[in-house]
Amino acid sequence: MPILKYYGHAAFKFYSPKISVIFDPGILNDEILVPESEKTNIICVSHEHKDHLGNAAQISAKQKAFLLGNEQTVNAALKEGAPEWLVRKLQSGEHFDRPNLKVTALELKHGPSVEPINISNLCFIVELDGVRVAHLADAMTKGFLEQYPIDVLLIGVDETEAFNSSQSLSAVADIKPQLAIPMHVRTEHEIDYFFTHAETVAPGTKFRKMRTGEEIRVEWLAGTEFSVS
Repeated sequence: MPILKYYGHAAFKFYSPKISVIFDPGILNDEILVPESEKTNIICVSHEHKDHLGNAAQISAKQKAFLLGNEQTVNAALKEGAPEWLVRKLQSGEHFDRPNLKVTALELKHGPSVEPINISNLCFIVELDGVRVAHLADAMTKGFLEQYPIDVLLIGVDETEAFNSSQSLSAVADIKPQLAIPMHVRTEHEIDYFFTHAETVAPGTKFRKMRTGEEIRVEWLAGTEFSVS
């Protein structure tokens, strides 16, 4: 019975009793979103911006957790003290496998940014106990993501760095996840628009706004009914 926990901004933990994955721990406004004491086996970091890389190197060292990222991210994490033997560089289309777990990395274009312009952004698809979660980070394109069966889509709603609210909803409609959860939200106006039009644009998808610290259970019941509780 996989659990999804939200720490704020773009930071999540997806876990079961046997294994756990943290997405983009991040430091936002000088606040650490995920403490180093948070137990995990794997850390997926989309790109090197501080609000996504955060203290991933320190968590990796403390928890002896694998740190996955692209070349830019891996180099930044190594400079911050991530143990070299735990760091794994992934390119788009590559996988990282462990018992009961599969991680797939896909490069999706980063939204407008002042630093640096050509930064690479990895989307991670994590399959755990039969549930697939996709974390888009600062993606402003969906690429060929609709070709993958996605159960839970973690998608940015931030016109300054990722999708704006209407683009985000359009991506949800194309990808057709069972559940869509907005993250990396910049303004109340954007998130209000997102939820006002969600059911009209993507009627086959459930939507959820998670609070910081909230945990939800996501699972398939008898293999045919997707449950969120």
